[in-house]
Amino acid sequence: MFCMKKFISALSALALTLSLAACSQDAAGETTVIATAVPAETTAVTVPVQDGVYTVSTVDEFIAAIGSDREIRLEEGTYDLSTASTYAGETGNEWCYWEEVYDGYELVIQFANNLTITGAGKGVTILSAAPRYAQVLRLNSCRNVSMTGFTAGHTVEPGSCVGGVVSLDFSSAISIRDVGLYGCGVVGVYTDGCDDLSIANSDIYECSYNGIQLVGSHHVDVVNCRFYDLGKTEEWPADAVFNMDSSSDITISDCEIYDNLSQYFVRSSGVDEVVLKNNVFRGNWAQESAFGTFGNFVTLDGNTFEDCWVYRWFSDGCGAVDAEGNSITEDTMNGLIPAETVPDGPKTTVTVTNADEFLAAIGPNTEIVIDAETIDFSTAKDYGGGPKKYYRWEDIYDGPALVIAGADNLTIRSKDGKTKNHTISAVPRYANVLTFLNCDNLVLSGFTAGHTKEPGVCAGGVLMFQGCTMVSVDNCGLFGCGILGVQAEGCTSITLRKCDIYECSNGGVSMSDTTGITIEKCTFRDLGGNNLMLYGCSDVTVDGKPINGQNYNGR
Repeated sequence: MFCMKKFISALSALALTLSLAACSQDAAGETTVIATAVPAETTAVTVPVQDGVYTVSTVDEFIAAIGSDREIRLEEGTYDLSTASTYAGETGNEWCYWEEVYDGYELVIQFANNLTITGAGKGVTILSAAPRYAQVLRLNSCRNVSMTGFTAGHTVEPGSCVGGVVSLDFSSAISIRDVGLYGCGVVGVYTDGCDDLSIANSDIYECSYNGIQLVGSHHVDVVNCRFYDLGKTEEWPADAVFNMDSSSDITISDCEIYDNLSQYFVRSSGVDEVVLKNNVFRGNWAQESAFGTFGNFVTLDGNTFEDCWVYRWFSDGCGAVDAEGNSITEDTMNGLIPAETVPDGPKTTVTVTNADEFLAAIGPNTEIVIDAETIDFSTAKDYGGGPKKYYRWEDIYDGPALVIAGADNLTIRSKDGKTKNHTISAVPRYANVLTFLNCDNLVLSGFTAGHTKEPGVCAGGVLMFQGCTMVSVDNCGLFGCGILGVQAEGCTSITLRKCDIYECSNGGVSMSDTTGITIEKCTFRDLGGNNLMLYGCSDVTVDGKPINGQNYNGR
């Protein structure tokens, strides 16, 4: 037995000697690097290196070349990391390893210093991973790493990932330049415990949760980047374009942020010294608030906001300051949005007979006259399509919901005023039939609205108003299936008069943070909850009697 062990040890020593001897220079002075520990069933991987630059063209070569004090140049092509010959096993390289995730493995680069990873260009060199729970590129405890000139994302269809694209743990002096980071991938760049991060000239798009998420990280510069189509490939909107927690000294400048659907533009907690400077926000929709900074102040300096749909700019107790330290309020932010030019004189009247004509007519200073028995939005050619100037489709659980935004001085009425002869309907049971966002001087009159599903199976309401002023709903029938007839959030001056609200599963009317509510001669019947529910409201009258709107539930 002793002799056999000595024999095996001798063979191992011989194999190691041969392996080390293989790392030599050829006649041209070019060094060939061989993976240091190769599984028995695989072939050694050789990577050409010249003056510290490792040129690779396959996934296996890329993995073998990873290490400190070197530049890796990836030639044109697609590098699917999940196709590596060492996948799920030993990489044969002490600088990286495979870590198991729920549906596969992700490659982790560890303890590498002074490493540069360079591709042939965005869209030309592509790094990808198949497992949807895997990070595409993950660095752990690395320093002075540069990544440039490639695109990275997952190979599965958008909207089905829970792993991010670039993930940095406890690393410092990281530079990300001229890259494209895309979903499927929940976060474009995620950091935890990192310092001195620079992201420049890059595109982050189609991620479902955040563009950039920083946790416990400091000294971060994001310059001249583009963030777009975030939150538009999932059933739910993204959380934020920028999400920061327990971090400091963050500057986001000269970026374009456009066509994103998210709860917030910026969300933060426990964050200091955040500056947004000279950024362009265009065509974004913040469903909760633009800045959910939770008691912390950000500095806003020279940013522009174009065609952004914002329910409110700041969450309760939050705010921002300008470059001189002056407080920025809701009214200040509203003044930054160029006012729509509303033509003088009477409204333009448009008579519509179907959903396509209805959608085409939506706009300010317009009277839409319904001359049809039914307007069913699910029949529209544009149903679920891209956003228009004054409306968009919100993707929810079981189908698109229509949201009309910024259409001031708009009237929607039936041709003859006979409520039961004209119905506006929505098929998706999670959709509100009509949602109005930031609309002023709004009149709805003489029609019925509700869902086409049977009562009791809906989770959406009928009419929803957010951030609207001077709203009048007169002589309308609002029915279930639909959980509530009318909902209002953050509105001013809203009147319901002679409306019939019936067969809604959760109640009749629910309003929060709304001032100036008048309800007159309305009928509530066959409801699954209370007629009227008020939270944080003021100046409320029902049939001429004052009601305490702070917290009211009653029939």
